[in-house]
Amino acid sequence: MRFLIGWMCLLGIAFGGTLEERKDWIKYGVEGLIQSVDPTALVGVKVVSLDEGVTLYERNAACRFVPGSTVKLMTMAAALDQLGEEYCFKTTVRGSGAIVEGVLKGDCYLVGSGDPSLKGIDFIELVEGLGVREIRGDLVLDLSCFKDGAMGPGWMWDEEPAFWCVPMSALNVDHNFVEEAVIPHPEELAAAIFKGLLDRKGILLRGKLRVGEAPEGSVELACHMSEPLRELIKPSLQASDNLYSNCIFKAMGNSWETARQCFETFLQERVGIPPKEIRVVDGSGESRYNLISPDQMMCFLKEMRRNRVLRDALPVGKEIGTLKDRMKGFGGRVVAKTGSMTGVSSVCGYVTTETGEELAVVIFANGYVKGGREIKLKLEDEICHLLVNAPN
Repeated sequence: MRFLIGWMCLLGIAFGGTLEERKDWIKYGVEGLIQSVDPTALVGVKVVSLDEGVTLYERNAACRFVPGSTVKLMTMAAALDQLGEEYCFKTTVRGSGAIVEGVLKGDCYLVGSGDPSLKGIDFIELVEGLGVREIRGDLVLDLSCFKDGAMGPGWMWDEEPAFWCVPMSALNVDHNFVEEAVIPHPEELAAAIFKGLLDRKGILLRGKLRVGEAPEGSVELACHMSEPLRELIKPSLQASDNLYSNCIFKAMGNSWETARQCFETFLQERVGIPPKEIRVVDGSGESRYNLISPDQMMCFLKEMRRNRVLRDALPVGKEIGTLKDRMKGFGGRVVAKTGSMTGVSSVCGYVTTETGEELAVVIFANGYVKGGREIKLKLEDEICHLLVNAPN
């Protein structure tokens, strides 16, 4: 592959530099790479010079592909737009009765917000802030911020549990992964930690543990705030964290469907993509129902070019995130989101050429049976390498 890139660079010296010659040079290189790696795969590519405002290459640009985790680019941008970069998840403890001489004469509600960054140690802040010595009522888990199931539409039911594939809850704890094991019911762990801290603090709980909703008129006793959204999107984009991505997605609405509608509003109003022409149903890209075309992703990339909060949260070739171990010879010039599922690989973002020109690139590959690592290194990385060295 590097031999092909080397010859392409030498050929570039001989070109007169016209736009059509440049397009032909890129076309020859990209299509040569596709043929050499997997000519049977469905590959969609679009390359645009953002500085010149011209399309340099496209292949299957109008076809819709399963995008994998590159959908996180769009969902995090939507969340920044709909919620604001200063948005924080707020986990609270509320009381439903009066506090008389340190005794809460009612129930105590632990109210989840879906905070994906919540840790066991954060419950110390909540218990310390209660200001009571006894709770006469029950400890009630309020999980109502999420109205439907922990599994998103179109997720693989037989996916093996792992750190990157954990259940989501209104009350997440330590990424729902403790001692190298997935926690199937994170809210139960949250309750156990909270109750244990009550005991340690000497706060007597007389009632039982149950699930319910904090009533209107209940009083906030303590709260924990997450980092702002501008920081929370970094694990989602750099580490491709599914828990963060889906919790942030559902923060736009309290169900998958409501969040999808908010996402579509963003696309329609900010990017100009009609909802009927695209399908995104979760925040992480785990769903096989998601369908995006290279044209649509390119529209998004062009619109988001100057969104520094979003761009600064992206992986950087050979330096940061999912691209840290890729593109080592040229990677600092590539800032992009990756995606990977069985038979699905993608990379979407921005490339700075050797001459300083900024390109936007979309690469979607579906329907291959080769190893995903081969598609990433020999196809995606080499296309980016080719573009870095493209003649101006």
